[in-house]
Amino acid sequence: MSIQLKFLLLVAFCFSSGIIYSQNRSSSPRSSSQNSGQEKFGPGKKNSKEKKDTVVFKMKVYQFDDGYSRLKSGRLDTIFADYQTYSPVLKKSITAQSLGNLGASVQSNDYFQRSYDSDAFLFSKNYKYYAKGPADIRFYNTTKPFTLLEYGQWFSNKPKGETWLNILHTQNINPSFNWGFSYSSITSQGKYLNQEAKDNNLSLFASYNIERYDLWFTIGKNKFTNQENGGLVFPTDIENPDLKPENLPVWFDGVSAETKNSFGVIAHQYKFGKWIKQQDSAEVFQKFITRFALMHTLEFSDNSRFFQEVEPNPSFEFTDGRGMVYYYGAGNIPNIKGTTGTASLPSTQDKSGIKRVTNMFYLKAVEATDRKYTFGKQAYIGNDLINVYYPREQLIYTPGLMRPPLGLTQSDKLTNTFVGGSIFRTEGKFWNWSANGRYYIQGYRFADFDLSGQIEKPIRTSRDTSFIKINAGMTNTTPDYFYTQFYSNHYKWTNNFNKTYELKIGASYDNPSRRFKAGVKYSIVTNYMYWDEASLPAQASSEFSVAQVFLKKDFKLGVLNIQNSVLYQKSTTDKYMHVPDFSTRNTIFLQGVYAKVLTFQLGADFRYDTGYYADYYNPALGMFYVQRTEKIGDYPWIDAFINLKIKRTCFYVKYSNIGTMISRSGYYTTPGYAAQVALAQFGLSWTFYD
Repeated sequence: MSIQLKFLLLVAFCFSSGIIYSQNRSSSPRSSSQNSGQEKFGPGKKNSKEKKDTVVFKMKVYQFDDGYSRLKSGRLDTIFADYQTYSPVLKKSITAQSLGNLGASVQSNDYFQRSYDSDAFLFSKNYKYYAKGPADIRFYNTTKPFTLLEYGQWFSNKPKGETWLNILHTQNINPSFNWGFSYSSITSQGKYLNQEAKDNNLSLFASYNIERYDLWFTIGKNKFTNQENGGLVFPTDIENPDLKPENLPVWFDGVSAETKNSFGVIAHQYKFGKWIKQQDSAEVFQKFITRFALMHTLEFSDNSRFFQEVEPNPSFEFTDGRGMVYYYGAGNIPNIKGTTGTASLPSTQDKSGIKRVTNMFYLKAVEATDRKYTFGKQAYIGNDLINVYYPREQLIYTPGLMRPPLGLTQSDKLTNTFVGGSIFRTEGKFWNWSANGRYYIQGYRFADFDLSGQIEKPIRTSRDTSFIKINAGMTNTTPDYFYTQFYSNHYKWTNNFNKTYELKIGASYDNPSRRFKAGVKYSIVTNYMYWDEASLPAQASSEFSVAQVFLKKDFKLGVLNIQNSVLYQKSTTDKYMHVPDFSTRNTIFLQGVYAKVLTFQLGADFRYDTGYYADYYNPALGMFYVQRTEKIGDYPWIDAFINLKIKRTCFYVKYSNIGTMISRSGYYTTPGYAAQVALAQFGLSWTFYD
């Protein structure tokens, strides 16, 4: 029986047994999904003829926090502001490095967004903005079924095109039981040869919450299928207006990478507390107050990357004196197969991946909202079971040739055991705070630790409320397994790296009513992991630090709106990572209402990065790696847009990268990779909850 099937059967058992076990009190519309529940003691049922359909649409949105042990309030991304920005990357970062096509590998140019979950799959980290994992799943409680549909595409979608689609549906079966699903897809052929990207993710979620028992469940899959073209052979060709993007030569043909992620999480808890009698207007009811809880979480993930290529070392013959140039170098000898393959039997078939099952058990003292001085406390113990695999290195005998078997893998099994806990205050009026810690007591990550804390202090005046936030974190982390062991057709390494130590601190000031936010972040890193100029994993030989200052200020003068974001970053060294010193985003638009029903925005987006040595990209590994020879940036990215909203329907028309209509140079997103030329796009969304 496969591990996936075992997981699904266990989920079904836990879900059904939890519901049966917890039917000790009937639920009611008053039931809380967190710490309390209540049962009506009011008058008997009214005659059905007297009832009226007066259900008002209300929806609560929340998602996992502190691992999967707590929930925090979330929001549905249906805000009209910035509606024209549909890229998942640019929604979260004002600056990013990409391959010039939506859905392809990308990394943020914000240093503090480049870190990735140490439990994640290393070779999929550059798809994290397109993926949806358990921490991204939102749970709902709604009085009416809710559906959100979003769609967008280029106006001229043939022969090359781009489309994207998002679907969300959720509904309550009863006041305690909610379920739903979300689906997203991106299909972008791009304007250049061999750069098609197909990204899809599907997730199912459900929650069951009554007085003494809570259960949250989600399962999903992400799949990214991308052609790799290796970049433009002559990058400066984009400066020639007589050459069409689809006719420019690229390095690769017949090269692709497929990255997959499947996940499942079940989190459930049984709560201990007491019932208290309360009165609301003319109604008397009992409310359950939670004091303690026992919790269990189970997480499963399966991650993989499959890289294929027909020609093991693509080449191009230049006529400018360079002669024949090989992409992987003239002396490169493939480790597994060096002869040219076919579309059905590629020369390179590199498979790598990681499977993980994590169990955690919690003892929780719940933050009591009925007590003035209280805070939440929890302690836990957890265990990881991990299986990693990559192309097989063991040689087998073939007449006349000793080569590893094509397409087969070797594997390694790892375990971790860890303990941890947290204390937190989230319901306070004076301030809110939290502190978290984890320590690994056994396994591959033995002696790793992760400490973090934050404080949020509201400052209330007669006119408005502002917030001061301070946060800090300290980690000591064993480098990812694939930094130490790997074998493929083009690369092999065995390394012994030290633990990476990082200290982060930050502070911010936020005044929503004045549309102002500013902050600073600072990091000190020892034994930093990066990809060196040979595209191999390496560890920094010296400690360095990164400082960041960010500022956001919006102005509103009648119908004129000006939104400004500035990011400044500086590192004490340029050996190991490169980001722009300055990045800005400025949005200027006119907003008004036509005929009392149609809200409109007419304006333009401006993005700009100072010049910097952006990383090169390695298709065989799917990784960005440092270089110090070629700068990009210093180019104004300009998009013109119109946003429209009428009731529950939103619509945008956008003309992207109109700077190429003025200048045909500089619009590189990675050395050797160019962005799309100016083109028109549109998108729309509907919400239904009737």
